[in-house]
Amino acid sequence: MNQGTTMLKLCAYYEGDVAAADRERFDAYVKDVHMPLVARYPGLLSLSYHKGVAWNGAAPDYYHAFELGFASQADFDLAMASDIRAIAREDVDRFLPMFKGTVRHVLYQVHEVPVPA
Repeated sequence: MNQGTTMLKLCAYYEGDVAAADRERFDAYVKDVHMPLVARYPGLLSLSYHKGVAWNGAAPDYYHAFELGFASQADFDLAMASDIRAIAREDVDRFLPMFKGTVRHVLYQVHEVPVPA
């Protein structure tokens, strides 16, 4: 990242669950169809998705979290206004009905913290 720029991360949190009978289909669709669409956003610097796992004896509150990184506000704005984003937004309708819960989007400024070796 260049000096003077502020990295941004757009996160989508899927708070809830997918029925056991739909999980394999949901996960495959997200991985094989939806994420490749999102990966084509102009200005996108990084992309990852995370699947919740049981921890401390409890099921996860969040089924998935998606993280899109952008080097600048200009790159973020370019991606949000792009044709491929419009296509990806329409694509959400193909897998979202399998999800039971709430989807929340949050845009963050990223502040890196050095980790000692």
